[in-house]
Parts: sequence; structure tokens; C-alpha cells
Amino acid sequence: MRADTFAAERNVPFRRSAISTFLLCLMVGLPGPTSAQNILNNGGFETGLMCYGFWTWSITGIDFAGDYRFALSTDSHSGNYSLQIACIPGGTDCWRAAIYTEQIPAIPNQNYTVNVWVKCPTGGGGLFYVNSTAGSVASAWLACNATWTSNTMNFQIGSTATSFSVYVYNYGTQPMLIDDMVLTYGDGTAPARINLYQGTRSVGISGQNVLVDGAPYLALGFFDVPRSDISLVQATGANTVHGLGSSSGADCFNVGSESYLDAIYDAHMNFVPDSSAASKLDAPEVFPTIMQTFAPHLANIAWFLSDEPDLVEVPVFDYVPPATFVAEGDAARGATSLPLFADMQHAAWSVAADDAPYAPGIDFWMAEPYGPDFSSLEHATRLLTSISPRPIWLAEDLIDANLIVPKAYWAIVNGATGIFYFTWPIFEQSPGQLSAATQAFSELTTLKGAIFGSEMDALVTPPGGIATMSRFNQGAAYILAVNPNPQAVQGKFSVQGIAAGQQVSVMFENRTLTASGGGFTDSFAGVDRHVYYIASPNTALAASLTNKTGAVAARDWSVLVFNAGIGAADNAAIANLTFTRTGGTACTPKVAPGTFPLSVGSLVPDATATGNVTVNFTGCDSTSKFTVAVSLSANSGATAATITFANQRY
Repeated sequence: MRADTFAAERNVPFRRSAISTFLLCLMVGLPGPTSAQNILNNGGFETGLMCYGFWTWSITGIDFAGDYRFALSTDSHSGNYSLQIACIPGGTDCWRAAIYTEQIPAIPNQNYTVNVWVKCPTGGGGLFYVNSTAGSVASAWLACNATWTSNTMNFQIGSTATSFSVYVYNYGTQPMLIDDMVLTYGDGTAPARINLYQGTRSVGISGQNVLVDGAPYLALGFFDVPRSDISLVQATGANTVHGLGSSSGADCFNVGSESYLDAIYDAHMNFVPDSSAASKLDAPEVFPTIMQTFAPHLANIAWFLSDEPDLVEVPVFDYVPPATFVAEGDAARGATSLPLFADMQHAAWSVAADDAPYAPGIDFWMAEPYGPDFSSLEHATRLLTSISPRPIWLAEDLIDANLIVPKAYWAIVNGATGIFYFTWPIFEQSPGQLSAATQAFSELTTLKGAIFGSEMDALVTPPGGIATMSRFNQGAAYILAVNPNPQAVQGKFSVQGIAAGQQVSVMFENRTLTASGGGFTDSFAGVDRHVYYIASPNTALAASLTNKTGAVAARDWSVLVFNAGIGAADNAAIANLTFTRTGGTACTPKVAPGTFPLSVGSLVPDATATGNVTVNFTGCDSTSKFTVAVSLSANSGATAATITFANQRY
């Protein structure tokens, strides 16, 4: 995924002559950050590139090209690390490269001061630059004296700017080290760091579900949500914000008002921090500090370790070697209980061998099936599950508005339990897409109980070309059905145990179907979804004899009872077991008085349970043959069945 927050600035071709026209004061020798307050929470790069992005400008003009590399260095002005921007040995495509802060909430007309220490060879070149939502603000050249040198720039944010970002460039082929960047108000002060909801959320993994506060979690949300739009995102029905974009850690800046994470939590939503930029630095050793600094907040429910680490095609901006990635995951787990995940870009189109080496580094999966192609989504979920069955959250983008709702259902039917749209700023500017995403969130939230209900897929057979998820929840059956193809489909849904005349409601469409002949019929005009709701459906009990062991006088018969219908079998029991001799030596099998009814518990659709009955076969031998009748009951006697088994011996 490509965060587009700084796309406009990235395309500005800087020239020294242009910059000199608004060069601001450059001062050397000011006090370092050891005694300074700071708006930035990672000014010393002790947590790598958390709260920063990075970019290179190629002389070819091609995105993601260039011979610069970004790394942590132990040659620091203070602390353990500095950030290095350097051209690779022998590199020729080294026009310029930069790191930049994520978007910092601005106070209109406020004066600011930024100070940074740099170390670069004499003759090297670097640049301060401040860009805001209202346009370019200020710039100043950095001094390169082959030693650690302090550089300061003062600037004022305009009256219409809502946020700004500070860039530090390396301009040329000489390496540059950057450390101890301090941003304050013009008077040298900065607000205190405020978080009202520090703590660790109860989150875990159970099978293919993420559990939040003990319950299966259906994640629905957007990437890249600015602080000012939290209430708008909440209004869509989203419950989760993904930090990839301009708020990766969401606790990057001290601005004297309610923190981003506090605002998310107060809006009854949750957050997923992102460490993608830090992950690209090949420095697993910083991940414990990252987790200790940014993970402890009650809004945080998982940790996005890295975006597209498997994308070897883009080595500078995305690719992380599997060994490094796994080491980062191991280091992170040592300092947080939040589950880790990452976007496996190859999963949508490639093979398991591409992504399997990354599996030990994370606890669950994400994939990004682009655009309108439903097959890539199916491929991704199947491939990732084949590597390791885990929860799957999906990033979705480049989707026409009319496909958003059916593709959301297609994701759920294929096993996903999270959907994030990339990105909020794009959807906010597209009323059709935003309306469709809001509809998807509303419907899926309504269906959450059903989505995590008891599986009964074996009891439903859809028409050809239709995919379904069939679940039982709170006394009702649900069938989520999707046609992923543009061709129209009409056909019968065969539903085991459904009664003729049973009413089938089509949710969200205000229509009802009537079952007949073991199912119901419906049509799809093209790519679409239907949700079928069957209230108080019939229960169909069945049984089989699975095992016979023990002495003749106390023979243990195991009776497997199963619910073959789509309704609940509450308090199911073996009501009786009778024997009718059909051949061989005459004898009378006996079951001890008081054995029946023998409870086997309550059974949801397609569930089974075993009851063990002790039978006295004294007087019988191997020639004795019986027809055995097993009587079953459930739902206070409203459901009953008798199953017979011929030619049974003790």
C-alpha cells in the first residue's frame, strides 16, 4: 500500500536557487534536546522511524527508484542511535532523499522552532523544509562540518493550515546522520505528553478469530484517518482505525489537547499502530523500545508490524528479508501482548512459498486484493490459510462503489474477519464509495453474531456459481450468499431439514421466500449478495451406532447423536433403545431401569454428541441378531425421531 499523504510534496523539484529566496536563519550551537521540551516523541530516533516517513527522488523521475538507503547508526549525538541517509557504494542515482514527520496538528499563526543535529562530510548538503496543508512554509540549508552540528530554523504556521510536517533532506551523494530533532513553540516550550487511557487491552487469538475483551472481533474501518475526522469515521459504523498513513503510532506528538488515541477510545473505536517505516531499517533490536513507547494504550488492539514486507520488487520502500522480519516479530512479542500482523502483498496472486517464511513473525494475516477482481481475494484467503490457519483481515482499495458491498460479503464468506478500506481521504472524497462502505459496515455489524455463530455449511448447498457461509445464532439460521460473477444466476438452495412452507426472510431487501422441497429458490442479477434469515427452523435428529465394547453382561454401546437440521436441538437425549430379535439364539437384551432419557446436551446445527448405553446381553451369542430402534428427543419433546438399525449383533 502506498500512503499518499505527501504525494504533492514528493513531486516538487527543489532547486538551490529557489530555496535561497526564502532561506531562514540558520544558527549553530544551541542547547541539545537533553534539557529541551519537545513536541516530537521520537526526535532522537530511539524507536527507529516511528512517526516518520521516508522518500527518495530519482534522477529518472520514477517512483520507488534511487540508490539511497535509510538505516540506524550507532554514531549518535546522544542516545543509542541516529538516522542515516546514505547513497549505496557505487550508487549513481542519488539526487535527494528525505525523512519527514507525520502530519503534526497545527495552531494557526503559531511560531515554531525546530532544531536538529546533523553529521555530514564537509561539502555535503542537507535541507530543513516545512510543508503544511496550506502549502510550503519554510526551508533552510543544513551545515555539514564533518562533526555533529546543531541547526535551527524558526517558522510560523499560516492562518489556514491545520497540520504541517518537517522534512530533513540529504541532498547529494555524501552520507548524512540525523539526530535529536526538537520541535517547540517559538518560545522554546512544548505541551506535556497526555494520555488518559494508558494500559493494555485484553486481546488474543482463538483459532481463526481475534478476541478483544474476550469476544470475537469483527474489524471494520479505514486506513489513514486524521485527528479531525475521527467523528466522521465513527459515523460510518467503523470500529477500527488502521495507523498506516499519517498517524502510524498515533502518539507521535505532544500538542496540548486530547491525544489521537484518547479521541479514538472516546469515540468507542479501536486503533492498530503501524511500524512499517521502522521495519525497513533492519534493526530488530529497537522493537522492544517501540512497543514500550507506543503500544500501551487501551485503544490499541493489535500491532501492524510491516506493510508489504514480501514485496521484493520494491526493495527500498517495502521489502524486509524474512529473517529480519521474524526477528522483529520476536523482539516485539517480548515487549507487548498485542497480536502482530502484516500485509502479505504477494498473497493475492502468488504462491505459498513467497509468504510462508514470514509466518513465524506474526500472529495473524492481512492481504490486499486490489480492485474489482474477486478471484484474487479468494486466492489470498486460501493461500494464507494453507500456510497457517489464522485470522485474516483484508485491505481493500480501488473498488467501484457498486462492488464494495458484495466484495465485503465475499471477504466474510471466504473467511476474513476484518475489512479496512484504503484510504479514508479517498473515500471521504467519493460519496458513492463512502455510502457503500457505510452500508457494508452497517449490514456486517448487524450480522456479527451470525458471522461468529455455529457453522452449518455442510447443511446448505447453494446453486452453481454462488458461495455461501451458513451459520446458526440465537435460535435462527443465516445464509450469507454471494455471486462474484457478472452472469445472472437463478437456482435452488438445498437446506437440510428445512420444512416445506418455512418462511425465509431476505435481510436488507424487504422480501420473503417460501421453502419447498427441501430448500428455496432465488436469483442474482449479477455481482450481488443476499442474506437469508430463517427464524425458528426445524430440527432434524439422527443417530448412528459407533462402537460396542466390553463383557457380554455389561456391553457398552456408543450412540452418536447428531443434529441434521438447521434448528437447535436443546436438551437432546436418547429417549430409549429397544431390541427386536430377528434371528439366531433367543435372548432378551436388557438396559438398566432409569437409564433413559440419557442426556447428550444441546446441539446446534451440524453438531454431534455421544451417549453410552450399557446393555446386558446375557444368554445371547454371536448368532443372535436384532433390529435396534434408537429413539431421540429434544426441545422438550417437540423434536423427536426414531432411527432403526437392522442386523445388529451384541
